[in-house]
Amino acid sequence: MVVQTQVLTVDEFWQRYAGQMVELVEGRVVDMTPSGVLASIVARRVGAALGAYVDAHDLGEVTTADGGFQLTEHDLRVPDAAFISAAKMVELREPEKFAPFAPDLAVEVISPGNTASEMRKKIDFYFAAGTRLVWIIYPELRKVDVHYPDGTAFSVDQAGILDGGDVVPGLQLPVSALFPPRD
Repeated sequence: MVVQTQVLTVDEFWQRYAGQMVELVEGRVVDMTPSGVLASIVARRVGAALGAYVDAHDLGEVTTADGGFQLTEHDLRVPDAAFISAAKMVELREPEKFAPFAPDLAVEVISPGNTASEMRKKIDFYFAAGTRLVWIIYPELRKVDVHYPDGTAFSVDQAGILDGGDVVPGLQLPVSALFPPRD
């Protein structure tokens, strides 16, 4: 973790750290540790599948693990994949910078360094900022935890289907498609 004493706003953070592998968490700069290859493969697969569906149905845009979202004045987070609805895309005034809002769908792929409390806090931040759906993907377990703002959550195993609900209408994504074949 980067050591710092000053609490930064998102704008101050962007001026100093744009393009670096860091996030702003409660005003503090936090290193984004590279994930393992499996987590990276899963993030690519979910981003590609989500992107192909969103593009085919002209629903908005999908970002990958380098697109930042402002969740509060002091929080800029970078999900592994995210969906921004077409309605929200019109609010994006400076697309070369971070999104000044939360994604509609945030996808996080669990890496060995992630803790349960860290992920719970991240989910809470997403929902407080307006995210409508969060998928937490567990590559080793080959399952996805689906979270909604009302606190509803459930797991979908590799035999199941992820449903985009009213966030990504019509999306039916087989969980098995997110993971590379086992030898």
